[in-house]
Amino acid sequence: MLTVRGESLKRVPVIGEPDVLRVVQLLPGVVATNDFTAGYNVRGGESDQNLVLLDGFPIYNPFHLGGLFGTFIDETVAEFDLIPGGFPARYGSRLSSVLSVTPKAEERSGAHGSATVSVLATTLSLGGSATANTSWNIAARRTYADQFVALLSDNQLPYYFTDVQAHVRHRLPQGGVVTLTSYVGQDILDAALGTFGDSTVAGTGALRFDWGNTLLGASYTQPLARLAGGDSAQLMQRLSRTTFGTTLDLGSGSVRFINRLADTRAWGEVTRWQGRHETLLGYEVSAYRLRYDIDADAAGAAELLRVRQRPTATGVYVDHTIRGSRVNARVGLRGETVTGTGWTGVSPRLSMKWFATRDLAFTLAGSKTTQWTPALRNEQAPVRIFDFWLASDRQTPVARAWQGIGGVERWFGSNRFIRVEAYGKWYDRLPSSNLFNDPALQGDEFIVTTGRSYGVDVLVRQLESRKLSGWLAYSFARSTRDGPEGQFAPVQDRRHNLNLVTSWRPGGKWSYGVRLGLGTGTPFTDVVGQLVRRRYDPITNSFNDGGREVQREPIGGVRNGARFPLFQRLDLSVTRTATGGLKWAPYLSLINAYNANNVFTYVFDYADNPPTRTAFSQFPLLPTAGVSISW
Repeated sequence: MLTVRGESLKRVPVIGEPDVLRVVQLLPGVVATNDFTAGYNVRGGESDQNLVLLDGFPIYNPFHLGGLFGTFIDETVAEFDLIPGGFPARYGSRLSSVLSVTPKAEERSGAHGSATVSVLATTLSLGGSATANTSWNIAARRTYADQFVALLSDNQLPYYFTDVQAHVRHRLPQGGVVTLTSYVGQDILDAALGTFGDSTVAGTGALRFDWGNTLLGASYTQPLARLAGGDSAQLMQRLSRTTFGTTLDLGSGSVRFINRLADTRAWGEVTRWQGRHETLLGYEVSAYRLRYDIDADAAGAAELLRVRQRPTATGVYVDHTIRGSRVNARVGLRGETVTGTGWTGVSPRLSMKWFATRDLAFTLAGSKTTQWTPALRNEQAPVRIFDFWLASDRQTPVARAWQGIGGVERWFGSNRFIRVEAYGKWYDRLPSSNLFNDPALQGDEFIVTTGRSYGVDVLVRQLESRKLSGWLAYSFARSTRDGPEGQFAPVQDRRHNLNLVTSWRPGGKWSYGVRLGLGTGTPFTDVVGQLVRRRYDPITNSFNDGGREVQREPIGGVRNGARFPLFQRLDLSVTRTATGGLKWAPYLSLINAYNANNVFTYVFDYADNPPTRTAFSQFPLLPTAGVSISW
């Protein structure tokens, strides 16, 4: 498990403002396919295989439009934990990783807060203790690029997003704790197609795109007296409702894509301690409601595609942990079933840590994981604009993965260590997007694949100190998938990936941050030619273009058979912190400081002789600034 405190987020050079998911991308075993996405892939897995929890409650799409920014508000984050594999039996429904974000709990009396203004957005957060036993936090953020552009010109940038997050914590007289957590995030793009310069669109119809997450969760923990002869025990119960919804309307109803997901979940545990033994028993029940539609006004009442799913997933699990003087061991078992699939599964989990000396330890772990909520996306698209969530059924199987991990960890003092882990993952019945699916045919959205991933992750870390902190993360990884077309590499198959992240505070008011990233190219499907679409005219016995512009259809080569060139980027930041009644912290970041031309995508033109290939780059040299004020 890797833990990063909230204060560390502020020391990493930022795009606009600190972002939890951008920092996750810099950890070992994690790959970001390009600059324009805050999405991440862990140890060869797909991006939808990551379980993301806010205070223990799930969020399905923790991104804003196109995946460029994450949904977590920096000022609300106390810390986050990333478990890249071998996670305990309490975590189910995902194959690759668990990202658990813990919100801040303001313990000071009165009201305290902060305000951050950046080139991207303005954020306001407030918190305090209402009584000795009750604390609260609330934060809100809104982008203002749409308003800024409107002030300067007649052009439009009709897009913005908002986030609102709240957290309340109350201690009960007998040691129990009740918490309430809520989150609402919304992206809105609302414009006339004519504003984009396309005068060929009849009526210049409206383009509307909305995308958003909501969460409402409550938890209750209560220490118990001796239970079944144990030393102590604890009861935990969580209830939550998470929703995700997105609608893409192209041209005032010409075509609409609609996806809705609701997850109502109950999750409870009883934990018993006796000496060096800890036993945990738990259950989880999730009721899903999913809707996936494609329709058009021209089709009348008939929908082009209509999918309704209402599965219920039930899981029970047990974990037993032994903490010895030299060996810590945890063994777990998770049983699950999902209605509508005819599937029931059992997932064993095992991990061990042996301390050869006080500062040297060896780890071993193995686990089986399952997932029944895949996301439908076009993996060839360089930016994730529109994700559809579906549930497993008789046509779409429940995916399974087995993982084995072996590692060694060496500490040098109390705040510096090096960790090396090797892993292997094997996937079975893994859904992959069918690039040739028929929109009018339900059930062919996925092809079923198998796959393998293996690699080595290295982490050298200096924990937070007065002057220097950061880490060096290197990963070697290889991933393959086996489908009906043969073996291919998924788009996240970056063989070598290195990130150096460091923060230096020499003393006084100034602090400096550096991030250096290097990575070998990710795979893509090359274009090897173009096919000209013409009409046959039986009167003249010839082919012609019908008086329209010639349409050229690209012909792809081997699936993901080519690779982009080396990726490299240096980011720098400087922050000046002034103390007093108000704590001012203006900052400046330079993203891609030496303006490296990292290829984002290629555009091919076979009408030229010889054919041409034009490269479009990712982030150029990008300065960004902001200021944070706290009290």
